[in-house]
Amino acid sequence: MRSLPIVLVIAALAALLAAPAAHAATDGRDAPRSPLDLASATLRQDGDRLVFTVRTRGQWASRALTSRTGRSLCLTLAQRSRSFVCASATAGGRPALTVNGPGGTPAPLRAAIDRPDLRTLTARFPARSAGIATGALRWTVTSTWADSAGCATTAPGCNDRLPNRGAIGARLLPPAPTGCAASGASYRTNGPRDRRAVALTFDDGPGPYTARVLDILRRAGAKGTFFVIGQQVSGGRGVLRRALREGHALANHSWNHANLSGGGLGQLRATNAAIRRATGYTPCLFRAPYGAVSGTLIGQARSLGMLTIQWDVDPRDWARPGAGAIQAGGPGAGAARVLGGSRSGSIVVMHDGGGPRDQTVAALPGMIATLRRRGYRLVTVTELLGLRPKYG
Repeated sequence: MRSLPIVLVIAALAALLAAPAAHAATDGRDAPRSPLDLASATLRQDGDRLVFTVRTRGQWASRALTSRTGRSLCLTLAQRSRSFVCASATAGGRPALTVNGPGGTPAPLRAAIDRPDLRTLTARFPARSAGIATGALRWTVTSTWADSAGCATTAPGCNDRLPNRGAIGARLLPPAPTGCAASGASYRTNGPRDRRAVALTFDDGPGPYTARVLDILRRAGAKGTFFVIGQQVSGGRGVLRRALREGHALANHSWNHANLSGGGLGQLRATNAAIRRATGYTPCLFRAPYGAVSGTLIGQARSLGMLTIQWDVDPRDWARPGAGAIQAGGPGAGAARVLGGSRSGSIVVMHDGGGPRDQTVAALPGMIATLRRRGYRLVTVTELLGLRPKYG
């Protein structure tokens, strides 16, 4: 087998990790002169991380891969283009990974690496960092070994490939989030103004209109954030789970929409618990009913790991001014209607529950289309604020 550059080796490792469930492969003793004679490899997905384990029949130190040219342990990933992730070592001899960077040059890949013995390597790293997206992929593992005892990169028995022919098919699935990590200021009305992104948010659900809102968002490829009333969760488990599956965010909007300006720790806890029981997701965002915030309430939300999120665009859709007014402004729509008031970093407040929301549903498709034409991405509040998702 021809030797691969060290950068190719690293890429291959990354690809292997990207598989969604555990994909295992074994290999015969077909490189008996090489310590890197491949015995088995396993690939699985853990949230947004890829986990790859490879086992060889011989023993090898991590520094051996970078101490001599012609030594490599690689995973090659084929998905639109090829990525290469390779095992290597730091200057101190600790195990490391690299991934092919611009121009094919190897670049360090941040990874958690375990060497339980001299035959095994397990690596865990973000799929995105290795250039891997959701969807189908094919992977192979390769090894080369050169030494002074006559094992050259072109010599029989010194190189290996797993599988011996073809490649192994796998699929990386969208990770299922279990929450998010609150960071930065505890009270926000908007996101960064230097990114052309807008967050559409929906209060007072789940309710009869939530599924229709999700239908529109799905057809448009847009994302939303749903601020949920706790006492309504039990009747809307299915639609809340669907929202998470389709990439939207769930957030806390109190238990029964009471004015909590004096404090509402119990309501916040109860709502988080209801959402967690129904979906497995724990919110890191809270919105005060009626926008009635206080230092006490903001502090209570933060103590539960939540930022308090208000808005900077309010079309007053709850007043039912008509779909046109909600979208573009008009009598009763308020000065900050969606299309007239949105700019980079805006958070738009609307409603999918709490009353008849047919006008909001009717306004959404045109609103989304126009914002897109103006160059805005429609993202969740968590993405707008750059909050890190958590995965189970």
